[in-house]
Amino acid sequence: MSKSESEKITFFDMAVAVCPECSTPVAESGWYGIDMASDVECYSCGEVFNMKKCAVDRATLTVVLSKNGKIKRLGVEEKIDLGE
Repeated sequence: MSKSESEKITFFDMAVAVCPECSTPVAESGWYGIDMASDVECYSCGEVFNMKKCAVDRATLTVVLSKNGKIKRLGVEEKIDLGE
């Protein structure tokens, strides 16, 4: 992902899990959901479930910021294998 002189780049670790009750995908910070094995609440049905047990994908996102720190673009930097 190219950037101009006025842009800065940072990264975000993201995980995706699927609610075992209603099958709604839920995105959360990777360290919180996977590394900490935290419970999360489904945005759709309210079911509380363990993110790590229901995880389906994880990636490091590239976040391109403007010179004012505003998000301009997102991209996938690296896909992380969850060991299916």
